Amino acid sequence: MPVAPDTYTYNTVLMGLCGARQWGDAEELMAEMVRNHCPPNEVTFATQIRAFCQNGLLDRALQLLDRMPGYGCTPDVVIYSTLVNGFSEQGRVDDAIELLSGMLCKPNTVCYNAALKGLCIAQRWEDVGGLIADMVTKDCLPNEATFSMLTSCLCQNGLVDCAMEVLEHMHKYGCRPDVVIYNTLIYSFSEQGRVEDALKLLNSMPCSPDVISFNAALKGLCRAERWDDAEDLIGKMLREDCPLIEMTFNILIDSLCQSGRVNYAIEVFEQMPNFGCTPDIVTYSSLINGLSEQGLVESAIELFQSMPCKPDIFGYNAVLKGLCKAARWEDAGELISKMARKDCPPNEITFNILINSLCQKGLVDRAIEVFEQMPKYGSTPDIFTYNALINGFSEQGRLDDARKILSTMSCKPDAVSYNSALKGLCRAERWKEAEEILHLLLAGGSFLIKEQNIFCRKEKIQLQQLIICQLPSVLRCSILSEMVENFEKHCTSE
Repeated sequence: MPVAPDTYTYNTVLMGLCGARQWGDAEELMAEMVRNHCPPNEVTFATQIRAFCQNGLLDRALQLLDRMPGYGCTPDVVIYSTLVNGFSEQGRVDDAIELLSGMLCKPNTVCYNAALKGLCIAQRWEDVGGLIADMVTKDCLPNEATFSMLTSCLCQNGLVDCAMEVLEHMHKYGCRPDVVIYNTLIYSFSEQGRVEDALKLLNSMPCSPDVISFNAALKGLCRAERWDDAEDLIGKMLREDCPLIEMTFNILIDSLCQSGRVNYAIEVFEQMPNFGCTPDIVTYSSLINGLSEQGLVESAIELFQSMPCKPDIFGYNAVLKGLCKAARWEDAGELISKMARKDCPPNEITFNILINSLCQKGLVDRAIEVFEQMPKYGSTPDIFTYNALINGFSEQGRLDDARKILSTMSCKPDAVSYNSALKGLCRAERWKEAEEILHLLLAGGSFLIKEQNIFCRKEKIQLQQLIICQLPSVLRCSILSEMVENFEKHCTSE
């Protein structure tokens, strides 16, 4: 006789059904378990709840939680932590906190950490402090994972000084910061341009820094173009037996290329084999881009064609940039065709490089032709595409075409879009249309202005003179001030 399946067998099948997202079949299997006098246990519910949470079906997971007592099952801390984490990751932080506070068993650090993650994602820092205090009160002290998550979230939000305060409090709870926490802080200091703070932290680490620690500091030095200090740091890596890796060289090469020191970048590139490192596609793309930016198109093409790794979209786009700078439009078109043939179709950045370059050269009609080809390659024009075209038409004095593009954009115009259109209208002294554009720009209420009417007798035009109080840098002292200045000159001359 065949052996009747037991709970373990059912749970194994259930796991497969959940993995395949066959929720109806999973539900039917649970019903079959009951009919066969093999009721579901905690593992049965935990399997489905975890699967529901991983797939964003949080309410269905909660329904299962509520059904557990009916089968004589009690949710454990693993099930609760799964649910709390699911709600936190979906941004339903209040639900996560409510679930945490209503647990039928004592929450552990994993549960608290899951709720803390949600609060950190929502940037509810005061509530974070309150929840940590609650942990301490309930004798569930934060651990290294708690502090690692906190410092990471704070740094991601640019609050590196707050993250440093968290670091300084770790010892009070018997925790020691590890290299991961230090790496996060060093990287954040470097990203904010606070290189001295990054170096100070690197040199004061109680644990041995690893290659990621050094690379994080190196990135800051390179961005600040402190090349001698970067060289000293690499020397320190070697003295402390911390091997250079491909990422170390890529940071150096990319930074040198971005600062226009492509010859030095090539020297660094040639040193890679001496340290057991092999250039990868990131290395080659940085060099090709650097050569293209310097107008060394033939060298960029030669390197592109000789690299041993398969080129990716970044490499192709870097070569395209060089061809466009040299106004080699036929070669640029052939390169895009080659991309499609080589199973590396052009993306929005590819088309934006070409369209922007054509517009800068005054070839707006050809840019429009390229623009119309984008859907053929599965690319959708974005704000940068439209802004390049609007500015191109404005620079050519083709203001009706510029306005047509502005009014038919498939995405929401930004300040640059309006700025480009206004520039052309002001130059042509088409003040009424400029005023209409300004109303569109300010309609969203995102710019705070004061208004004063000016009357031009001859033209019988009223125009709002804008006294700028708060404007983004893209507009400040730019087109709006130019508009007022040009209009006042026009009225004065009359």
